[in-house]
Amino acid sequence: MSAFSTAFDREVAHIARDRWDRALLLVMPLVLLGLMAAMLLAGSPRELPVAVVAPDEPAARAMVRAIDETDAVRVVARPASEAEALALVREGRIVAFLEWPARAGSPPRISYNASYLSAGGIAERGIASAVSQVALERALEGGGVEGLGALRANPPRVSVALLGNPGASFEWYLQALVDPAILHLLVACATAMAMGRELKNGRLGEWARGSGHPAATLTGKLLPYVLIVSAWGAAWMIWISGVRGWAPAGSLMLVFAGQVLLYAATAAISALLVAATRETSTALAASAVYAGSALAYSGGSLPVGGASLLARGWSAALPFTHYLDLQMDQWLGAPASLAMGQLGLLGLYVLVPGALAVVLLKRKRAA
Repeated sequence: MSAFSTAFDREVAHIARDRWDRALLLVMPLVLLGLMAAMLLAGSPRELPVAVVAPDEPAARAMVRAIDETDAVRVVARPASEAEALALVREGRIVAFLEWPARAGSPPRISYNASYLSAGGIAERGIASAVSQVALERALEGGGVEGLGALRANPPRVSVALLGNPGASFEWYLQALVDPAILHLLVACATAMAMGRELKNGRLGEWARGSGHPAATLTGKLLPYVLIVSAWGAAWMIWISGVRGWAPAGSLMLVFAGQVLLYAATAAISALLVAATRETSTALAASAVYAGSALAYSGGSLPVGGASLLARGWSAALPFTHYLDLQMDQWLGAPASLAMGQLGLLGLYVLVPGALAVVLLKRKRAA
């Protein structure tokens, strides 16, 4: 039997008999991906709590009714002043409020908490649509066709004020960011622990010395983890594109190929970390740092274009950043030729750390 087959079969047998590794590889992804899917199943928030600061007059009551009739928002409070409305925002009881103008002819003002940009933006659009609807109805009631012409010439104005810092939330967008990042971190930890099991007294011991073909042995050892996590990646893609209908405009197979390379690169980096540090705990800590921070520095959740040179360099050094570029490009319909370069770059993340790990294994084997 070849060195690759021996290592592969040995690792599969270990996973089959070790309940903790089975839980990590088979139960944890199901729980985490399932929770993400369940939390985002609605697609976008509904009935977000808002307030209306307005006197008790017919126009304001009509506005409240119009807001409540929208799917996006519902009026939960009628504070007497802007200060009271701001207090409700700070307490987290509302995400936005409409302030009715005290003077005739002034525009109503919508303020929302931009610390939650997605929810705040949805609330702002829901309130704005209600404002426009009521303004249109009143113009038609007041002046018929002439009122409609006046409305077109002088449409209702809405002033929007931001009250915080941005964040985002949509089903396919968040799952496209978070789910591959979860699997990326999971395979980083699983492969680091798999390599760490071969450490004896700070050395790779019998496993390294007994391998006549370190590259084949290393590949066989890590491949089961890459295959299992890639299967979870395929299941997520079937869910998001096939079941939920968020099909990419580009090639789904190219996205999946990028995922497989990402997980293979992660496994190679774990092997290098263990071979270089000769400590499982240190390798796990390093994996948590680079894989755990991958989403934040990928440019998908927070922009890195205007960040410091260090932040941009760290972002460019992470394999997840380049996978996410490939994924989003294909989801938006970028040409397949662009993906070839991105796949090649991900391939380098497999080959370079893997080759360095093999070099270190040979040294330890000779020692």
